[in-house]
Amino acid sequence: MKINKDIAIRVLIFIIVVLLIRLYFPEKSRIGNQNQYRENLKIVIIPMAGIPIDFKNSLRDALEEQHKGEVLVTTEFGRDVSMVLPGSGQYNSNLLASRGGKIAEDVGVGNAFIVVLTNEDINQPDSGLRYSFSAHYNGLSVVSLARINPQNFGVTLDLISIPIEFQIMKKRALKLLNKSIGYGLYGYEASSDINSVMYGPIMGIDDLDKVGAGF
Repeated sequence: MKINKDIAIRVLIFIIVVLLIRLYFPEKSRIGNQNQYRENLKIVIIPMAGIPIDFKNSLRDALEEQHKGEVLVTTEFGRDVSMVLPGSGQYNSNLLASRGGKIAEDVGVGNAFIVVLTNEDINQPDSGLRYSFSAHYNGLSVVSLARINPQNFGVTLDLISIPIEFQIMKKRALKLLNKSIGYGLYGYEASSDINSVMYGPIMGIDDLDKVGAGF
């Protein structure tokens, strides 16, 4: 009788557990695509907070068409005042690169080229420069949109100008991204040909608008 009573108690507990699981948890589903590495993955964009999803997706689609491979845009990471260079208000691109490399390692992206994309103004410690459009490291670049965003320079957008300025900013962003990709993915060097996206040095927005969009 005692054995039967123990069994009955266990069965009752099991039934209660099943009911509680159904009450508190979604039903089980199949987990797919567990292989983190993608054979056709060429470029990974790791964005900081502050970049609209439509802008990121527009860049991704353009880069996939240009480079004939998958471009992954990860979830964004937040701003951190510890990444700001003292006295400048600019973000330390070395620290952004380090953070991006750690995220890429956690995500598992194989040998894809990494771009940390930020809306913040960037620079490197003791660079001697007022700002940087981008900074390049081994297998990774940091690209800033701050200096190509018309709103940062007092431009007031309206219903007519929004799509125009969007395309201008997208074109500039793609030039910066493709120059970084040229360095890090294809091993190209800086060029003196103004018609090449690898032209350098780019000293300001006027230079950026003049350089070509292709390699």
